[in-house]
Amino acid sequence: MKNMTLEESVLMAMEGTDINLVKYLPYILQDFWEIGSSPDEIIKIIRKHKQNYSNMSVLDLGSGKGAVSIKIALELKCICFGIDAIEDFVTFSNNRAKELFVHNICTFETNDIRERIKTLEKYDVIILGAIGPVLGDYHSTLLQLKLHLNSDGLIIIDDGYIEDNCNTDYPNVLHKSNLLQQISDAGMVLVDKITNDEMPELNEKYENEFEHLQNRCIELIEKHPKDKNLFLEYAETQRNLYEKLSNEVTPVIFVIKQEV
Repeated sequence: MKNMTLEESVLMAMEGTDINLVKYLPYILQDFWEIGSSPDEIIKIIRKHKQNYSNMSVLDLGSGKGAVSIKIALELKCICFGIDAIEDFVTFSNNRAKELFVHNICTFETNDIRERIKTLEKYDVIILGAIGPVLGDYHSTLLQLKLHLNSDGLIIIDDGYIEDNCNTDYPNVLHKSNLLQQISDAGMVLVDKITNDEMPELNEKYENEFEHLQNRCIELIEKHPKDKNLFLEYAETQRNLYEKLSNEVTPVIFVIKQEV
């Protein structure tokens, strides 16, 4: 992971296969504000496990267009700081925070989270919202994040796993027992989780997202016919991803704390 360029890391997080796609991602994803994680589910988790929100600090790594942090700031009135590698997304996020009058408590920065994490202070909540293993596997990721987590803080990770009795393997998706073991080996404990059974709207969300994404890829084919295969391949990759998430892979939001 550490040998990846920033663009390669972004590509992996967005489930792409061709580095030339990265510059087109803002166009392809222009219909979405919420990219990946559900802000409402994240807020439910924070309300369940934290109190005294006005004194709380939230770090959103791979913040996309800022929906999670901005909605947290709006509802809980706490300090939120988001980092993303795509400058267009960060510009959108900061502008959106101003439009909704939370820019004094909710800010965003363009940076490589793999490097920026080394210089950050400690936070009460750290969120990795559906960005994949850009910081390494779960063990490596949690060892890095716990250095920047207050003693009673939460790490919220939106990801997925494969049940142990499933023989299918997918790149970057762990079997459940392996994932839980890595959490334990990092000196952390799983205190809560929300699975797709508790998020019944997911399949409808996937269908809607894919329709928008596919339409934007078709538009790009018309604008850039020489890159037709690039956009067709990405659309097909995303179709396969959504099918996996609706079948073999269990989408889940993990809530993790440090062992006492």
